[in-house]
Amino acid sequence: MQMDFSRSIVDIVLDHGNSDPDRPALIFDQGDGPQSSLTYAEAAARVRQLAGALEARGLAARGLAAEGQAGPRVALLFSAGTDFALALLACLAVGGVAIPLAPVGRRKARLQNILNMLGDIRPDCILLDDGMAGLFGQELSAALSAGPVRYLEFAALAAESHAFSPLALAPDRLAVLQFTSGTTSNPKGVMISHGNIIANETMIRAAFGHDRDSHFVGWVPHYHDQGLFGNILQPLFLGSTCVITSPAAFINRPMSWLQLISRHRAHTSGGPNFGYDLCVDYATRRGMPDELDLSGWRVAFNGAERVRPATLDRFAECFADAGFDRRAFLPCYGLAESTLVTIAVPPRSDPIVKSYDSRALAAGRAEESAGGDAVLDLACCGPAMAGGEARIVDPETGDPLPDGAVGEIWLRGPHITAGYVDNPAATQASFGRLDEGGPFLRTGDLGFSTADGFYIVSRLKDVIIVRGRNHAPSDVEQIWSELSGTVGQASAAAVEIEVGDTQHIVLIAEMKRDEARSLSEEKLQDIAARLRALAMERLELAITDLAMVPASAIPRTTSGKVQRKQAGRMLMDGELTVLGMAGPLAQAFGPSGQGMSAAR
Repeated sequence: MQMDFSRSIVDIVLDHGNSDPDRPALIFDQGDGPQSSLTYAEAAARVRQLAGALEARGLAARGLAAEGQAGPRVALLFSAGTDFALALLACLAVGGVAIPLAPVGRRKARLQNILNMLGDIRPDCILLDDGMAGLFGQELSAALSAGPVRYLEFAALAAESHAFSPLALAPDRLAVLQFTSGTTSNPKGVMISHGNIIANETMIRAAFGHDRDSHFVGWVPHYHDQGLFGNILQPLFLGSTCVITSPAAFINRPMSWLQLISRHRAHTSGGPNFGYDLCVDYATRRGMPDELDLSGWRVAFNGAERVRPATLDRFAECFADAGFDRRAFLPCYGLAESTLVTIAVPPRSDPIVKSYDSRALAAGRAEESAGGDAVLDLACCGPAMAGGEARIVDPETGDPLPDGAVGEIWLRGPHITAGYVDNPAATQASFGRLDEGGPFLRTGDLGFSTADGFYIVSRLKDVIIVRGRNHAPSDVEQIWSELSGTVGQASAAAVEIEVGDTQHIVLIAEMKRDEARSLSEEKLQDIAARLRALAMERLELAITDLAMVPASAIPRTTSGKVQRKQAGRMLMDGELTVLGMAGPLAQAFGPSGQGMSAAR
């Protein structure tokens, strides 16, 4: 595959402003009509103007460009809308490193989270749009006044006028720090270069069958890799139109997403699996909107969390009368460390779904099943996209495995990033495996390959993924340590458990013997309520279940590390003594807490 690294994404967008000035580039529409809209000529002019304002404040990297050094870090705290895309491109245009931030939690906790993040990532400045400045401007300005991080407001930059000449941006120059989790106290920032962006956007264009008329509608947050590199930068790379709506608008009114696809005749749109489920649930409860036409939707990508075959079936059946073609579904797989997508089903093909024996999968073999209790339906995510390489390997030895053997997914190609910023140990662990062709990325995900492509089975890592967003189990466990007074002790395991098609986020927590004696149902529910409230406030994560177990019951390694996956398996198999359980799983367990197998 030919990849042109002579131009950056900034160069490409500015060129579109000359070659197709009147074509709509960015539209922000929350379902009630466009609230803002920019042609390519207008977007290019705004990017130049904003870049000039940043350079006037000493935030351009002209002196560093020739030396290959990273430019200033600019943290971007923006609401959904067109301004974020302009700020991002302006930051890149001056040779800066853009850092999209995810504001989380309610207002008090959110401000402290932002300050914690700034302390971890050490940006040179933080740039806020009007909405974020209205919420946090005064407090952030005061908090940053005595420190090295400068505070800037987008509105002030947009009101200035400065001449600007774009920099030459080398492919290996750092462009974006994409954080894998916005919830941890020590988040890992993936170092994405200008070359990584061009490589993956080129790969996506070919794999998804895109051209300049492939217009997009997107609701996934812009600080998520799917929202940024898929829904925003892919259409700008193509010279097509990007219609943005806010995640909140979609969550509150899921059908607004489909109505935007219908209204704007979008060619491509998608998101994590849960988004399709929300639409079906909403339509089932409230009925189908009038005049919904999904016949023009050619690519409905599904990624960022496990693709569930039942969801594909429900959605295709529910919206068939609106013109949705099941062949539009495009299951895919990727992660921030590969910029965005690396494995994808060919466009306009029926999704391939097969049933496998879950017990054989657990033993490392992919065996198709004709039925029975231990059946897991899996959707194929397709082959590695042209320009990249994927293989299944033994996670212990690194040796390639044959088709049908379950192992870790390793990736290689020009879209694979350089590692984690300021974290050489983590970079070496994930990016340091070499063979004769160069380094591979260890994804930490388990899967297997067939003649059809790759199937994703589970995660080798402990990360919890809910609605396409990564959460570190240690964050939930830290909340428990504060609630229980066990700070500094490994006394809990946060795990993700699936029962049928339902995802449960479970905290398995140890209790001291004297506390266990006084554990009443009322006290248990009170503890669970406080845990859920804090997890939602700090992490925007819904804890579904709390399982109380005796002290020292959670399995640990010889060095004392909690074995989360083992703890989850033991809970479900009845190998843990459950002192009390709060949440939906309590109904599935027998009265004596004997595990799911006993309750069936």
